[in-house]
Amino acid sequence: MKTEIRPRGALRLTPCNYGTSRVSFRGPMRPINGRYIAVLGGSETFGKYIAQPFPDLIETAIGEVCVNLGCQSGGPDVFLQDAAIQSLCHDAAATVIQIVGAVNQSNTFYKVHPRRNDRFIAPSEKLKALYPEIDFSEIAFTGHLIARLRAVDEDRFALVRDQLEQTWVRRMKALIGQANGPVVLLWLAPSAPRKVAQGGEPAFVTRGMLNQLRPYVADIVEVIAEPGCTDGMLFAPLEELTAREAMGPDAHIAAAKALRTPLRRGLD
Repeated sequence: MKTEIRPRGALRLTPCNYGTSRVSFRGPMRPINGRYIAVLGGSETFGKYIAQPFPDLIETAIGEVCVNLGCQSGGPDVFLQDAAIQSLCHDAAATVIQIVGAVNQSNTFYKVHPRRNDRFIAPSEKLKALYPEIDFSEIAFTGHLIARLRAVDEDRFALVRDQLEQTWVRRMKALIGQANGPVVLLWLAPSAPRKVAQGGEPAFVTRGMLNQLRPYVADIVEVIAEPGCTDGMLFAPLEELTAREAMGPDAHIAAAKALRTPLRRGLD
């Protein structure tokens, strides 16, 4: 008989799929045959090391089913290329979208994996012409790609950054447009949005980019929280360094608290 072995301290998570979606989300599966709130986002929404991520806390606080559609390292592409997710957003009474960085998305310079958006698939001819000295076969992840491009030439990278920002705004508008109910954007990061992107997360997302989205959403909620404290987090010993880079329980509590009022207002 096969026995499941789970590292001591790790949080046991059961993945689930909705409809025909090939994307695995955090379980347990929530009912979608009645009224519900769809919560889209990246690693923070998924909450790998958190017993109760903010979608769960919202559900408890306001008594509305919250469907956690967080994808680890996900960008806008994973949601826009999946018909089942689009259907969930369309049918939701309200939608929360966590602001994710502009790096993990296909654009005119490079292509990412359609479901694992942090995976670098291939450069375009445009990027190869811009950086002829780089061997792209050595690069597997978008983070490595961006770091390499910046290190080789910051001026040339400015062209890539501008394209990422423009593409991100277009994709976010398209994602917001999938929702039939009110949409609330969540900025969950160590610092407030800046006028000019200076690194950090969400990568290359500025205040101006958010302002371009404001006419299309019910509200933009900003929650400032620092990662690093692992109190209350559940992880295996070898995952401690990764866990320290994630938002802790206090950040999830703050996000749920900040989202309660705009969601109640949108559902009334």
